[in-house]
Amino acid sequence: MQKILQLFIRYLGAGAIATWVHFVVFVCLLPYHGPTLSTLCAAITGAMVAYYLSRHWVFAQRDCNTGRFLITATSQVVSNTLIVNLLTHWGAPALIAQLVATAAVTLQGFTINHFWVFKHDIKREPFR
Repeated sequence: MQKILQLFIRYLGAGAIATWVHFVVFVCLLPYHGPTLSTLCAAITGAMVAYYLSRHWVFAQRDCNTGRFLITATSQVVSNTLIVNLLTHWGAPALIAQLVATAAVTLQGFTINHFWVFKHDIKREPFR
């Protein structure tokens, strides 16, 4: 259980960096393109950062199935975009909608990456 907790903490650290990149892109694009297109572009950029950090830092000692990562990232980008679009349509401020969307996909992403994308072997040391 401690290994999973350590892995999750690393995942949250990588996610914080990817989320920061996401929010910077989102805030920069928002005045020009509205919440839906801004969050779509930001989520794609954040997913690329998350892939790099997950591959080289979080799950560094594990084999990565890139196709599975792309499926997972795509599902998260779509979920994020739909949540932001729906919440802003209902009148929520764009930044609040983005915060809710980010929270909604974080645990989902860790679980899918841990058990499906990066081959899981609890006996193997996940990082050094």
